Amino acid sequence: MADLESSDSTPKGTGDVDSRVSRPSLDSVSAVDVKQTRTSANLGRAPSNGERGQSTVYDNSGPTIRRQKSHSSARIQPLASTRMTDYQGIDIGGVSFDPRDLLEEGLGEWQDRARSLLTLKRSSSIASARASYRGLGQTPSLRFERQQSARPSHDSYGETEESTQGAVRYSTGDERDGDRFQFSEPSDDGTYGGHERLGLATPGFETPPGSNFLGAGLQHESRASDGEGNSQNLSRDFYANLADAPQASLIHLVSLYHQTLVRHGLVEEALSISSVLAGLQNQEESTERELELKGIDLLLKEGLLKYLLSIHPHLPPLPRQVVKFQGLTYSEKVKIEKGYETMFTKIKSLLGGPFTRLPVENMTLLKDVTGYLMPGTLTLVVGPPGSGKRTFLNIIGGRSTNPGGSLKGTVTYNGIDVHNTQCRRLAAVVPSVDVHLPSLTVRETLEFARDCTASFKTKHYSEELKVIMGEALKHGQDPKLEMNLSILSLKRVADRPVGSPMMPSLTASEQHHLTTAEMIAGIYPVYVFDQLNAGGVSEGMTFDLVSSVRIFTRVRQCSVLASTLQPSQEIFDLFDRIILLDGGQVMFQGPRQDALPYFESLGYLKPKHLSTSEFLSDVTTPEGVRYLQPGFTRLNREDFVASFLLSPTFRDIRRVVHSGDSVQEHWVQGHKPLGLGFTERRSNNTSGSTTAISTLVAGVIEKGGSLAEITMDHTSSVAPGDEVVAVGGAGGLLKYFKSNDRRANSSLEGGLAEAIDEVAEPVRLQLERPLDLAKEAKNCPYQFQNEYLLNFVPEVNLLLKREMKVLMRNRIGLRLRVGQVLIMSIYTGVVFFRVQDDPNQLVMNLKRSVFFISLLNITLINLGQLPALMEERAIYYKQQGARFFRPQSFLFSKILGALPISMLEATLWTLVVYFMTDLSVKDGGWHFWVYYVILSLTAINGASLVRFMAYFAPDRDAANAIIGILVALFIVFAGFLVPRFLVPKYWLWAYYIDPLQWATLALVLNEYNSKSYSLLCNEVPNLANIPQCIGRPTDTVGHAYLARGQFYTSNSWIAVAVAVLLGWIVLWNIGAYFAMAKKRHLSQALSPYMEKRLSWREQHQVKTRDEEWGQGESKLCLESIPITLSWHELSYEIMIPAIGRTQTVLNYVSGWGKPGEMVALAGGSGAGKTTLLNCLAGRKISPARLGGQILVNGYTRVRKTFAHVEGYVEDIMAYAPYMTVREGIEFSAAMRLSKKVQAKERKLLTDEVMKLMKIDHISNMILTLAGNEEVSKEQAVRLAIAIELAGNPSVLFLDGPTSGLDSHASRHIIECLKTIADTGRLVIVSIQLLNPWQLSVFNSIQLLKRGGETVYFGSPGANGESLLKYFEAIPGTPRCSLNKSPITYAIDVIGDRAADHKTPRDYAFEYRVSELALRNHIQLQILRRSKGDNGPELLESGYRAPYLVMAWEIMLKIQRMYWRNTSYNFGRMTGALALALILGTIYFNINPHTTVNMNVKSQSLFILCILLGISNAQNVIPQILRMTVTVEREQLTNQFNVLMYNAGWTLGEVPYLAVSTMIVCFVFCLMAQIAVDSAAHFFRFYFVLFEFCLAITFLGIFICVISPIPQVAATLVPIVIGFWTATAGSVVPKMMILKTVIWIFWTNPLQWALNALTSIAFFCDTNKPACLDSGRNLACLNDPTACPQCDCKRLDDARNAFLWTTLKVNRTLDHSRVPIDMLVLFLYCVFFRVATALAISYFQRKRLQMANKAHH
Repeated sequence: MADLESSDSTPKGTGDVDSRVSRPSLDSVSAVDVKQTRTSANLGRAPSNGERGQSTVYDNSGPTIRRQKSHSSARIQPLASTRMTDYQGIDIGGVSFDPRDLLEEGLGEWQDRARSLLTLKRSSSIASARASYRGLGQTPSLRFERQQSARPSHDSYGETEESTQGAVRYSTGDERDGDRFQFSEPSDDGTYGGHERLGLATPGFETPPGSNFLGAGLQHESRASDGEGNSQNLSRDFYANLADAPQASLIHLVSLYHQTLVRHGLVEEALSISSVLAGLQNQEESTERELELKGIDLLLKEGLLKYLLSIHPHLPPLPRQVVKFQGLTYSEKVKIEKGYETMFTKIKSLLGGPFTRLPVENMTLLKDVTGYLMPGTLTLVVGPPGSGKRTFLNIIGGRSTNPGGSLKGTVTYNGIDVHNTQCRRLAAVVPSVDVHLPSLTVRETLEFARDCTASFKTKHYSEELKVIMGEALKHGQDPKLEMNLSILSLKRVADRPVGSPMMPSLTASEQHHLTTAEMIAGIYPVYVFDQLNAGGVSEGMTFDLVSSVRIFTRVRQCSVLASTLQPSQEIFDLFDRIILLDGGQVMFQGPRQDALPYFESLGYLKPKHLSTSEFLSDVTTPEGVRYLQPGFTRLNREDFVASFLLSPTFRDIRRVVHSGDSVQEHWVQGHKPLGLGFTERRSNNTSGSTTAISTLVAGVIEKGGSLAEITMDHTSSVAPGDEVVAVGGAGGLLKYFKSNDRRANSSLEGGLAEAIDEVAEPVRLQLERPLDLAKEAKNCPYQFQNEYLLNFVPEVNLLLKREMKVLMRNRIGLRLRVGQVLIMSIYTGVVFFRVQDDPNQLVMNLKRSVFFISLLNITLINLGQLPALMEERAIYYKQQGARFFRPQSFLFSKILGALPISMLEATLWTLVVYFMTDLSVKDGGWHFWVYYVILSLTAINGASLVRFMAYFAPDRDAANAIIGILVALFIVFAGFLVPRFLVPKYWLWAYYIDPLQWATLALVLNEYNSKSYSLLCNEVPNLANIPQCIGRPTDTVGHAYLARGQFYTSNSWIAVAVAVLLGWIVLWNIGAYFAMAKKRHLSQALSPYMEKRLSWREQHQVKTRDEEWGQGESKLCLESIPITLSWHELSYEIMIPAIGRTQTVLNYVSGWGKPGEMVALAGGSGAGKTTLLNCLAGRKISPARLGGQILVNGYTRVRKTFAHVEGYVEDIMAYAPYMTVREGIEFSAAMRLSKKVQAKERKLLTDEVMKLMKIDHISNMILTLAGNEEVSKEQAVRLAIAIELAGNPSVLFLDGPTSGLDSHASRHIIECLKTIADTGRLVIVSIQLLNPWQLSVFNSIQLLKRGGETVYFGSPGANGESLLKYFEAIPGTPRCSLNKSPITYAIDVIGDRAADHKTPRDYAFEYRVSELALRNHIQLQILRRSKGDNGPELLESGYRAPYLVMAWEIMLKIQRMYWRNTSYNFGRMTGALALALILGTIYFNINPHTTVNMNVKSQSLFILCILLGISNAQNVIPQILRMTVTVEREQLTNQFNVLMYNAGWTLGEVPYLAVSTMIVCFVFCLMAQIAVDSAAHFFRFYFVLFEFCLAITFLGIFICVISPIPQVAATLVPIVIGFWTATAGSVVPKMMILKTVIWIFWTNPLQWALNALTSIAFFCDTNKPACLDSGRNLACLNDPTACPQCDCKRLDDARNAFLWTTLKVNRTLDHSRVPIDMLVLFLYCVFFRVATALAISYFQRKRLQMANKAHH
């Protein structure tokens, strides 16, 4: 049998020979020569560059499948020349084994899988044949049964039975007994069954003699003969199975039949087979395309170029724009922070006042940038990180920069300054950040953008254009929108909601494509793309996008300026011009073809394996020294700038920019003959002397010339009169013939022809033609002359439709708001259910409480909309910045869109509360409508306040703080807690402008002036119940109540209240308008990292590449456990709720990785790379859906033990916030290293890790939040890797570490990973973009296709050569072009370039039947049997750190976080101080000597607790949410005990709550004279208030943990606090609370706190001897003279009754219960913390499962 070595013999057949080397048949490996396998095996090797083009073949003969009745065993027989005794063992991976051990199990099962694919796979291309054959019959089910063997295989497909002899049984549903397939023995010529294969690696089949394979095969049952000559009928199932076979397999079968015919001399029949096959295939493919395509897809079937050329004459002309920029210098004044901010530095800076201002530095981002953009050209901006690319793009696009920035220089559009044009209508800027409304679909998002920016719509089409677009218009399509969907591969997801970051429905690349489609939905002459391929867009999709943009630019003569991340060579070659920036300065600008020759002239040569963009990004940096050729001088940045300024290229740029004439430069290229004629034009001055000589294009004189036709290589077509500016050829710089210098022009006279003859082909010309500005100005219709496309009213209508659509689709938000209103209203109605309109002052007070509670709750309910509005702010900034709409239009739509919800809230509350509390229904229901109107206006006012704050405040913390202060003022001065006559004079202004006060007044007047209270006071039988009637006999009961409370009594004040509420609504919205129109919240402070980065870049500017990025020492002080990870037949499924079924994400994937190796998991979008990585790491997956086996050193992987030796770097960088880089790494080391590692070793490891990852220079940088904008993406990835590396992992998993990085940073990350692998660790990376050099760094690459199938697993080879050879050896596979990277080529070949891209060949099948797969299978079998050979079994589980170390590190970490989180802790301290000052100044002069004063002053404690509780509970929720990602990541690695982290949170909150509570008590108690009788009273008061604040804060943490989404937490907190407010015994006395809800009173921590605080503040022992003397001096009750020594306060208006006695009775207080109150509050704190600890582990697992579903 043929061995694994490539054979030199030629088969004896007469068939055509494939010019490329085919892969040896997998059937030829049943017998293996050991020596040849070890030394010269060449499996699937493609020809080398020198061998290509030669006809070399291999013996690809394979076994023939025959039918026989005998039950004898079947096995693969060796060739006669090979003896079984020749086996001597094979050495693979250092392990020797006898192939006979694997022959039956390995080769037999492996062959089964190859055969199964011939019948199990479905081919859509023959669906019609299958249907016509079967008719109404059912498809026979094919299964593979194998008898049980002594060694069952884990790698078999389907259901199999294997006998001890290894026989394989293939059966169908109607199989007859005794029918079996077996392999035949080889024939005399060395082939099986006399068949030969050329270039195909699947076994041959014996065909029915004399029958037509395509014709008769599906019409009747043919006969075949077995090995003994017996004929056998081929059942209909045989042909049914053929109908189910994949197209590639059928083509192979036909080719075998074709070869058989040729070998037997039937050449004519073979030719007829070929022609019939080709005809059927072409006809079938054409029919399928015609059936599938419709609308715009049918119009685009012949290409975008032809489509655009057909419609271009009928489109309105675009005003071509020549964009010139001259001397651009942009700088910003930034504050330099000398270290990170802490509570100490914050307080110190406040105490220092203006003397502690941060120093300001003027940082230059751009410096003297000059150049131009021309119509029809694509210009690429490249440069290293921090070179100023984004700033440059925004300035060219006319977008606003930082308000503190300074811009010098000019940008002109057709000679008009950018500030004097409507540049936002002329230029579309596509940002790199993707933000969209999550509830809108992709199509709806683009339709909104189109309606806002596109003036030329379908209704404006001419008749000719309607005829061309008839196919699209017939299906109701918008051609432009549908074209964008097709170009950007969004058709598949067009009707899918965009989704949110927490629950995404689009991939990152689809998100960015949506952003691109949104911003180019209109018509613009200039397009600016910031990171065109951001969001992880694949290289193939980027190429398609740039190609489409290129075609559009050529046809419509637009100007394109773009920056990209890691552009491949083929993408780079699509651009016409290059602008290279470094340090904000231009290093090079000119034609793309001139970039490399220019730098070669300076001595810098690009290596072959590097793309041009990578070379340009590096060449001007310190790393560029590696490209310097011997004999040349090294240049620094200033030298590069000076060299370019002296170059002819820049002189020509300066000529164009400084020219007063309006000209358009364009570039063409072609081969000789060019087909152009030239003429000279001389310009003379007044004296007659020649001033300039110009060479013009006289015309096209040769029809066969290369420049006579329009191609994509021309930025514009050649026209007579074009002036020749420069000439160049391949590999050389342009030679310029035009200059502002007359002598230069004269010296080049007659040199054009010689220049063209001298240059190498293709010839490049730079031409120049005048630009008619008057004509272009006429091409500027209304769209380009006005800032906004739509008028105000249509704009509002459009925005309102979108707002209502978003509102109705936000089901969770609607349900939460409606549920919150219903719960709160029903609860309020139940609490006040017994209230009747009796003439009773207590009942009337309760109804007044109903009004206050209603207004307060309806206001607080709207505050929960703040987070959603602040999330929409970024979307507003993007769309309004592109002038989609006016700020006032957006505001009006927001107001009108929020009205229905506000009205719904008011309606539900009114219907429930009004009737349950038995408010007045007299006077025809008039009072009901007044109540409803006031409540509606209050709801609208609350929504307007939140809307204003969402756009005014810089961040959410500041918004919460400001809203908290405003709500405190509104509540205090609402007239319920403090009557008007007790408000201090200096606070009366606040009382009179308080909207809640006027709303409360209107409701009180509306109720008590109704006929329900028309009873006269002199008719009241018992005045004791209505003391307000005393002295007012002629007043009604309601009027008397109003007079006693000093309310206004006239109903006309209701109209005033309505006017005040409307005034507040208008005021809030005016403020919101100015905030929307004028403010853009941008960070202006420079972080310490940025400060160090600036100095570090300067210090290292002259360092060599070896010094900076050399490999250096690749050792760590701690050795890792050697781990060999292998995965066998992994499969994974996910449930798709929308369709109610599972979808396969991974499909029998196998591979391995060994210590010191790097393994890349590559593939297109949706191929399952991240899923496979997660399965291997055991993250974000459901184990129940995972099939297959994962082995660690041959042992089954156990998640708990494997977690100790793995590191996982996610695509989301989850930092520990408010910690320095060093502290984050040290914490990871302390938690994850073994108990045996000492503190010194941990510190040493931390230093080594930082040095290894090149982040030691930023070790003291503080990390604020995940996704810190001030940290470069490269540094973020390095830090994430370092945090994982600090745990000394043996296996490091990384999910897209180079995603979002440019080529410069991406190479650095790959170099770091290579250094990590060199320390003996296994590195597994899921990655999409790899250049040849990066690919060669990896030891293995597993390439997956969409659906999770493996198409390649093996070594990529040097610069991907092995990968290329493998695919190029597959017959029918195109070769890789020189400018395409191997990984991009492979993804294109397998059909994963885009979601709608397909390939007729199944490359997963090709891999399974390849020799490479066999070798991998054998290696996997070795690894499966290698328990303990490659490393020990992992047994360690549990926490690695000692409990004392764990506790100390967690406490220290959280204390650091709280100490540095100044926005939170300092914010709540200042809020507490503001609240204390407000309440203290209000209650400063209130002496509780009357009943009213007593109630008012005692209510101060109620309002103090409510405001502190609400603010603490609401403010802690965002902090917990921000740390959730970090906690989840740390929990997955089993780093710490949840209880310890819970205790750490507790101790983190305690000190800052203690300080803020002390501030409140110190200020408020001293000013209000409460609890200041002694130090004991004060500290008892302080401790109770501190306990209550702690309990409420812990409640907020608990609610946040149990809430599935943040909106639920923001809704639950007001509900819980609202419940407690109503039943705390203050608003409603305990005696009036219904028994059905009295349990809420006793479970209410607020009432326990109020009982203790009120008792401490007002208690006086009236039974002491100086007073009542334990009842012996009863005269002292009402007579102060009876006990002159008694110091207990009395009430003057209650017959000198003791204040405490009266208050105790009214409020049901018990001073003796104070110790119990304190204990209960402490137990509440403990309960909430324990409940949080229990909920963290449970609910975070649930969230992880939800995230897993959203991820897939």
